[in-house]
Amino acid sequence: MPSTRPPRESSPVAASAPRVIAVVPTFHPDDGVVGRLRDLARQVDRVIVVDDGSGPSADAALEDAAASGIEVHRLERNSGIAAALNTGVRVALDDGADYVVNVDQDTDLPEDYVGIALGIFARANAVTRLGIVAVDAVNGAPALPTWVSPEGFGLVPEAIQTGFVISRECLEHGGLFDERLVIDCVDTEYCLRVRDRGFRIAVAKGTDIRHSIGRRAELRPFGIPLRHRESGRIATYQYHSPFRRYYIARNNIDLILRNVLRRPRWVGAVLRREMGGMIVSMVSGPQRIAQVLAITTGTVHGLVRRRGMIPGWLKALIT
Repeated sequence: MPSTRPPRESSPVAASAPRVIAVVPTFHPDDGVVGRLRDLARQVDRVIVVDDGSGPSADAALEDAAASGIEVHRLERNSGIAAALNTGVRVALDDGADYVVNVDQDTDLPEDYVGIALGIFARANAVTRLGIVAVDAVNGAPALPTWVSPEGFGLVPEAIQTGFVISRECLEHGGLFDERLVIDCVDTEYCLRVRDRGFRIAVAKGTDIRHSIGRRAELRPFGIPLRHRESGRIATYQYHSPFRRYYIARNNIDLILRNVLRRPRWVGAVLRREMGGMIVSMVSGPQRIAQVLAITTGTVHGLVRRRGMIPGWLKALIT
């Protein structure tokens, strides 16, 4: 679907408008993805879809997207979200993008989101050196800015990558996403790296996206259900598959080792946050044995700095 943004050459003002290109990585996309892509196309000059090795199961959705005017690139094998993002970002930069918008396949952006983000960039002064504008809230849970810029923008140390609006300068000087991490912590690593290179991350105040963050599982340590005292309902926790738990454990340890000297407080916060989730996953299940194997192997691989795709033998055992 062609963009409904005003043509760049229609007037002197429009001619100077920034070129904005969206990059959407997909993996086994659902039937609703084409509608979301069409909505996104109304906010940007071009939408680039990069399918991460879904295979024939994605044929129908991707063919519908291409028929709607969406540009589709298909990777031959599953390589992870970082590789898919980088493929699209390179195409966008080659096409002269001033800003690149990252959007996950299951994310619904507010209809005015890109315009709001561009307005923030336009008001930012050179001292702030704004590199990324991110969403303010995910599923209603608001960001809590750590700092405030001279212009009054809320600044955060890291943010979820879906909804990133990244300046060309940030991509050229901060680099692309770390493909060695594959999935999980890709956005955290990128935020930490561009901040080290002098860029700041602002939130688009008041924006809220709908985004799937996985499913909840009942809290049953060693098979014993834990219930809420008042309602009597079984408590729940954020469940991640053993496959994901491998990457979460490995990549968090990788980032901890990279930042332990420079960001000791951040490291302490990550340890407190992630250790609880890992312990719950190992004792509460589902797939407790697979969770133990995935987390233990991921921990060891993080410590020895093994990166890249999950080993085939482990993937076969835990899936």
